[in-house]
Amino acid sequence: MTRGEIVRQLLADLLDDHQQFHEIEAHLSAQRQAVLRFSQPDLEHHTDVLMQHYRQIHQHAQQRIVSLQQLGLSADQQGMTQLLQGLAPAAQQHLLKIWYELPQQLQRCQQANTYNQQLLDMQHSLLVECMPQGDTADWLYHPHE
Repeated sequence: MTRGEIVRQLLADLLDDHQQFHEIEAHLSAQRQAVLRFSQPDLEHHTDVLMQHYRQIHQHAQQRIVSLQQLGLSADQQGMTQLLQGLAPAAQQHLLKIWYELPQQLQRCQQANTYNQQLLDMQHSLLVECMPQGDTADWLYHPHE
């Protein structure tokens, strides 16, 4: 890959990650609604879609490290910022804004994910506390004659 191709791919991945985080936020919201509705099929669907997004973002992060190193830049936030600052002013401003928004998007997604996990934990606790356990549960499904 030429230097230009590496830069174009890094920028395409950056834009894709930005979009992926918007989609993740939407799916986390839908996942939360599925939890509240006790909709197992919807919950599974959104969880599967979220995992696809997470894998894509992880793949982009791994590729970003390799690409920045190939360009002779540090494989971290500083290296990416340096790359973006070397772009034409119009692109630079837009892409730097996106680059600086990504940690905020990530934080919102992490908070939503934590909230969803707390809801699932609460549901599980309710089921455990409300339903008899062990042999005492037999009367629910095997009434005495």
